[in-house]
Amino acid sequence: MHVRALRTWLEREESLEELVATGQLSIEEQAGTDEADGRLGPDIELVLKVLGDVVTVAALTEYTARAVKTWTNNRRRLQRGDPDPQIRSLDPDGE
Repeated sequence: MHVRALRTWLEREESLEELVATGQLSIEEQAGTDEADGRLGPDIELVLKVLGDVVTVAALTEYTARAVKTWTNNRRRLQRGDPDPQIRSLDPDGE
């Protein structure tokens, strides 16, 4: 549930919304890369794929980190518990 909420938040974040709307950025859910299941079942990861040359990886990382921080702070205020999103860059092969 948290992953879908975060994905929706990112897709509507001002810095990312236009990139998603114009097809220059794709935000996708995929099974986690860890072998073991998390506390609530299999881990799900969000993968941001840059489909154009409009934004740099550094800028995309900054936009995403800022949006995730805002989302996390909002979740803490509204619900008990502490979501633990992690942001990491992948090479072009997804590794």
